[in-house]
Formats: sequence, structure tokens, C-alpha cells
Amino acid sequence: MPFSRVHLAFPVALALVLGCVLPLGLLLVFSVFTVDMDAFEMVPDLSGHSWGQILSNPVFAFLIGKAVVSGLVTAGLAALVGYPLALAMARLPVVWKGVANIVLLTPLYTGEIVRIYAWRIVLGSEGLVNAVLKGFDLIDAPLKFLLFSPFTTHLVLLYNNLPFMVLAIWISVELVDHRLIEAARDLGARPVEAFTKVILPLTTPGLAVGLFAVFALAAGDMLTPSLLGGTSGATPMAMIDNLFGTAFDWPLASALALSLLIVLFGCASLMAGLLLRMRGARAVFAGRLP
Repeated sequence: MPFSRVHLAFPVALALVLGCVLPLGLLLVFSVFTVDMDAFEMVPDLSGHSWGQILSNPVFAFLIGKAVVSGLVTAGLAALVGYPLALAMARLPVVWKGVANIVLLTPLYTGEIVRIYAWRIVLGSEGLVNAVLKGFDLIDAPLKFLLFSPFTTHLVLLYNNLPFMVLAIWISVELVDHRLIEAARDLGARPVEAFTKVILPLTTPGLAVGLFAVFALAAGDMLTPSLLGGTSGATPMAMIDNLFGTAFDWPLASALALSLLIVLFGCASLMAGLLLRMRGARAVFAGRLP
């Protein structure tokens, strides 16, 4: 019997169920439990006490909102920095494209904790940046904002997640038919017009993939804000880790994790709708041009 699409899709569906649906289902079940501290065990509680805490306590809303803002800022910065890099990589000869790809992915060859402490050494009071600035007599005292601040957090988040943005856009740029760009230039389009009306609409899917990836990774990052954010480094992921571990409040941790997932999914859906609308608007506008 020949394999059909159903047979081929079965392993993928099984992996999705076991790896995604089942864990989320367990979180949903745990969220309607409560912790009996006398017996030190969880018991069913259909009153939704944990969800009530999530909705009534402004601390959880603040942490989730902070994660969303951090993800959006990092994704926006990655798009601004990554798009020119992707365009430059697409223009390289084939041999140099491989070299550029290796250089781009080099930071990912080491663990995240190693990259974070490397940045702490570079940006610290006695680090490389402050030492160079002092050497040129540009500063009298170390720059304190370079470490343990939102600036440092977003800088390192950008550094850690930039390869995902560049690769997503680069693949889309490679798929663009260069004859379309040449045709636009032959018809009198300036370089900026060729980019906005040909390259950008055709690479929107890659840009969208990069934005979603960086947004999700940055919003869900726990180590970077905790180790580099100082007093501003509190994240919902750190609280979830604490609730599951030290506090032994699995119901509240499950409700918080699901709440964060729902908010991130909603933001990603809004971003997708906005990008599709922008792409459609550009296509309609381009079609009406003489």
C-alpha cells in the first residue's frame, strides 16, 4: 500500500501532540489545582483560584507586559540591523556567503551563559569599553549604564537573537528573482523605489518569520535579564521558575505560563495580520501605478 499524505503527516502530528499539546494540557490541568500546604500536595480546585490571582494581581500583568515590550523592542532592533546585513550577504559571491554564514552563527556555538558573562567583562566598570574610553580621556569615571540596565539587556538580547533574523531575511532575499529588480530599474525606478516596491514586499515572509522568532525568544528569555538587567531584570519566566521550584506553587506557575503564552500568541497574531495588510496594501498601490 503506497504512503498517502495521512501516513506522512502522522509522525509530525504525533510529535506535535506529545511535544506541544500534551504539555500544554498538563499545564491547563495543573492550573485548576491548589496546593494543600498541610499535606504538601496538590488537590483539585475548580474555583480557578490561580487564574483569579493572575487577573487580580497587577504584578503579573506588569511582568507579562514587560516581556512583551522587551520582545517587541528586540525584534524591531533586530529587523533594523538584520535587514541590511541580509541584503549584503545576498550580494556576496557563493564562497563568501558560506564564510559570512559561519561568522554569523559563531556566537551560537557557545552557550548563552558564556556569552552573557563575556558581555559582563566587556561592559563592566573595568571592562574593555570603559578602558578604551578612559585611554582616550573621553570619560573620567566608568559608565554605569553599560551594565545592569535595560540598555545592556536589550543589547545582549539583540546580539543573541540577531542571527535568526538575518537568516530568515537572507533566505527570502535569495529567493527573489533579480530580473524583477532589473525590470523595475529599467522602468525608471530609483533604488529606494525598487526596494520598497519589489524587494520588501517579496521578502515580507522572511521578515515575518524573523520578527516572530526574535520576539518569542526575547520575550521568553530569563538568563539575560536576570544576569544583566540588575534591579530591572525581573521576568515572568524567572517567576515561573521560582513558583515551580522553590515556592512549590505549580497551579499559579501553570496559570502564569499559560497567560504568558496566550498574550505572546495574541501579539504574534496581530503582528502577522499587520504584516499581511501592509504587504497587500503595497501590492494594491503598486498595481495602480502607471
